[in-house]
Amino acid sequence: MEDRLILDRYRLISEAGSGGFATVQLAWDTVIKRRVAIKCIQLDRQATARLDAGPAKMPGLEEAQTAALLSDAAIVGVYDFAVDDGVAYLIMEYVDGMSLGDVLREANDDVDADVVAAVFAAVAHALETAHSNQVLHLDIKPDNILITRQGQVKVTDFGLSRLSGAAGFGAAGGGTIGYMPLEQMRREALDQRCDEWALASITYEMIAGENPFWARSMAEAERVIEGAELVLPSLCMDGIDQAADDALFYALDPDREERYPTVAEFADELEPCLGDARRGQKKLAKIVGRALADDDGEEEEEPAREPLELWRLLDHVPVVPWDGVMRAFSAVGATALSWLALENVPQVGGVASPAFWGALAAVAVVGALVPHVGAAVGLALLAAALFLHAAPVPALMVVLGGVVWWWTFGRHGKEQAAALLTPASAGAVSFALVTPFIVGGMMRPRYAAVGAAWAFGLGVVLAGFGSQTLTGWDALSYGALAGEDVSANILAILARPVTWGIAAGWMAATLIVSWAAERDTVLGVLLGSAGGMLALVGGVIAGTTLDPLVGGFANGLPLCLAACGAGIGGMALGLLGLRFVDYGEEGEGTLEE
Repeated sequence: MEDRLILDRYRLISEAGSGGFATVQLAWDTVIKRRVAIKCIQLDRQATARLDAGPAKMPGLEEAQTAALLSDAAIVGVYDFAVDDGVAYLIMEYVDGMSLGDVLREANDDVDADVVAAVFAAVAHALETAHSNQVLHLDIKPDNILITRQGQVKVTDFGLSRLSGAAGFGAAGGGTIGYMPLEQMRREALDQRCDEWALASITYEMIAGENPFWARSMAEAERVIEGAELVLPSLCMDGIDQAADDALFYALDPDREERYPTVAEFADELEPCLGDARRGQKKLAKIVGRALADDDGEEEEEPAREPLELWRLLDHVPVVPWDGVMRAFSAVGATALSWLALENVPQVGGVASPAFWGALAAVAVVGALVPHVGAAVGLALLAAALFLHAAPVPALMVVLGGVVWWWTFGRHGKEQAAALLTPASAGAVSFALVTPFIVGGMMRPRYAAVGAAWAFGLGVVLAGFGSQTLTGWDALSYGALAGEDVSANILAILARPVTWGIAAGWMAATLIVSWAAERDTVLGVLLGSAGGMLALVGGVIAGTTLDPLVGGFANGLPLCLAACGAGIGGMALGLLGLRFVDYGEEGEGTLEE
């Protein structure tokens, strides 16, 4: 076998796998000097006979040529295509790793919300790239999703569905029962919603642990799809937001007209509801490395430690699920906001009333169980209090801003609720300037920027209750609306240069911290916190220097010290976050962005 050359160029090394209509051989390219994977497809007599019509009629050539144009990190590259002696050979990039099917069969217990996010994001991106080039996959399934030793996810077999038909296989155009929708089984004209359904089926399987659409025959598969009773995905796996339920069910609708028009729209809805793709890739690398090490009879290498192992100082800190931390944080924020609101609703009776404490307890429970609903309740109570105290404009700002926030951003995860509520919880003790560090450490830059902007707006409204400073509303000194003109206070706050200096530093600090948090290292946390602190202090200095009411930088020194304190606090929280994620027991806790 070692001396045999395929197409007078590729020396066989071993068989890498087989199934369906093809075998995959691992080979050595004697010209380029690299390993390649060769998919060998035995053509039937009719397909072989059509070769006499010339290269233009060669079965699968057009699909292979198109697939070769799909140059993307999430797509297995196609190097060459040829037919020789009744066999079609597809020369492809060799992927050192294992398939998602192998992962689900051998390490299903290690699949969590982060892993789901990593696989979904990569496959969705690969499909978007293909669809933008007018290429359908038509056989998206776990065995066609490969994962490298580095945890990188790649989709293979683009363009092979029609080639399988040319080979005399795959009555449904190369699809696989359990991963193809009704229109594909019924041989109808197909579009990208076919691949969307397959991606949704795989995603549901990763979350729920089983594929509910598997059947023994096409006829049975049609009945199963039309009558499927699906479990809510958010109930099957920690870290999956409730909004994922609707997104997946839309994409899995038997009627393609009811699905998302494109995979891109499906991904936009579902991705924020899953875990963290970046951490998922790291977890996939560990899963694949461990599995391949076991196959080779080797011990898995101890992962390299991150730089500056200051995390050892945190060894006494118990590792807890980050999901619980986020719920607790959201519950505290919703409760603080509701406390401020209910204090100013005379009908409740104040702190001496059982109704007051009953309402607070209810908000705390809702904030813990469904964080974005708890945040929405807190905002609604705040708006009611403002209306009752003749502050209709701020109340309307809270209502409209809250509705837009909830619909476009807040309902997609616990982190979004925690981000919005930080000025209420931290601001109660005049520590609201920590908000950019918390928001930046929890979310990707684009989401962090939105979250920080919403939080800043809420901070301005809360400062209008009397403190008139963005360091917080100060629960010990302010909160009662009696005698306060909130509208005038907010206008006064917005008219001051120091406000806009802090706003600029606030947003810059958020983006710096978020970018640094993506590095997932102690050094990244330290540099991000330091950079964010400098940005925030810079904004404070600029604002206080330009603000005549402050009287220059010297009088603004307390604000600078508060910004420095916020940076140190953010640094501590970031180090705890790394402890929760990277250095705890395997499988415990995730730090969502």
